[in-house]
Amino acid sequence: MVAGRSESRVRLTLTLGLLLLGLGAPGCGSRGGDRATRPVLRIAAASDLQTVLPVLIERFGGSEPGVEVVPVIGSSGQLARQIEAGAPFDLFLSANRDFVDKLAATKAVDPASVKPYAIGTLVLAVGRDVKAPVEKLSDLTRQEIKVVAIADPETAPYGAAARQALRKAGLWEALGPKLAIASTVRQALQYVETGNAEAGLVSRSIADVPGVRLVAVDPASYEPIVQSLGVVGRTVHRREAGAFAQFILGAEGRGVLRAHGFTLPGGP
Repeated sequence: MVAGRSESRVRLTLTLGLLLLGLGAPGCGSRGGDRATRPVLRIAAASDLQTVLPVLIERFGGSEPGVEVVPVIGSSGQLARQIEAGAPFDLFLSANRDFVDKLAATKAVDPASVKPYAIGTLVLAVGRDVKAPVEKLSDLTRQEIKVVAIADPETAPYGAAARQALRKAGLWEALGPKLAIASTVRQALQYVETGNAEAGLVSRSIADVPGVRLVAVDPASYEPIVQSLGVVGRTVHRREAGAFAQFILGAEGRGVLRAHGFTLPGGP
């Protein structure tokens, strides 16, 4: 009895497979065929885009309905290493220009496609249960603040900015024992959201979450976080990758980025 069921499943799988192959064959006008041949655009995107990217993808779909966009979110440095190693991405949305420029130098990213698309802002996120008055970076030295989360300064641009801001404030060494190093800026924020850290230095673009209070950080205390994009050199979807890049750089894309806490290169 069990064997019979198993055999039926095999026949069903094979039948479905043949049907799908038939639907995807040239000349078939079915919707299944359209789905099978739809270009899949794979985007390597910095963690600070986690909130805004779904909106950009949805809006882009209105002008390119035949393109499926699949984002992979991570730290810019980690994604850059994956692209360098041959990962099958089509477009890179980095949280800073350095990683894109290094890839462009080896043609792993098309040098002509490299453009700044946004400027990120660093903020101090303070957890909902923190009773101590935290209004500036120096307040992080208070006894009530046990853990301060930042992204990895070596791979995440917001982590590098956090280190710069703390060093300029003369706090890097003093806060060393309190620092929790997250793999991405999104993970740093999660530490604060879950109460595993009392505070964290994160991106403004992802920090509008319940139960977290935001404190401004002087932008002069860290180098501008100029975020850049580039089309991956080996992509087979160059047109689609270029179209998505142009959408982000265009009026509608810039409006979405501004609405999610980014400032823009070149002003409004």
